[in-house]
Amino acid sequence: MTDVATSPLTGPSAARATQPPEPAKESAAATAAGDFETFLSLLTAQMRNQDPLKPVESTEFVAQLASFSAVEQQIRSNDRLDAILAALGGDGAGLAEWIGKEVQSAAAVPFDGDPVTLEVEPVKDAERAILVVEDAAGTEVARLPVDPAASSLSWAGETVSGPAAPGAYRFSVEYLGEAELLETRPGQVYAEVVELRLGGDEPLLVLEGGEEISAEDVTAIRAAGA
Repeated sequence: MTDVATSPLTGPSAARATQPPEPAKESAAATAAGDFETFLSLLTAQMRNQDPLKPVESTEFVAQLASFSAVEQQIRSNDRLDAILAALGGDGAGLAEWIGKEVQSAAAVPFDGDPVTLEVEPVKDAERAILVVEDAAGTEVARLPVDPAASSLSWAGETVSGPAAPGAYRFSVEYLGEAELLETRPGQVYAEVVELRLGGDEPLLVLEGGEEISAEDVTAIRAAGA
């Protein structure tokens, strides 16, 4: 696999990676804090102005205080989640370390003649399984019977029209019972991360071959060539 020297820590991408949190997140936090202050003011006013001859039932106060506590905990949870996201490099800076490594996902990967290894989670009680291969355009090029209990499969480039041409291919496995389709599960393959793209709604990992995926699509990561 080809290493790419380009680093997202220089140039315009670096500027975006070090920018403050997105306005939408800041607005959401400000709204939550504002709701919290409003709730506190209303509760205090209610306690201060209640009719001493007809005080609010204690159970109502307990319910309101429980709501007050829930609002407070939600705000604190949001703050903690933001801190965790920043620590994990959620703004994209931390993902820069993945460049040059291989990540596992259900993305399409390049085929150059060497067998492609994919992993899949078998379906319990399946009696048969079929490996389905599609090209980058989504056209099905092969349907091959495979062991329904196997968690690791290999595709050597077989298609209905002969050896596959070089290009990107995606995999899935259909699991069948006696006569019905039980479930279709994606084939997970490793591909090298060659670029990190910032500036959109979320950082995107660009894989060898051009496929773009989010960090949430990654199920494993390893050193290149492992």
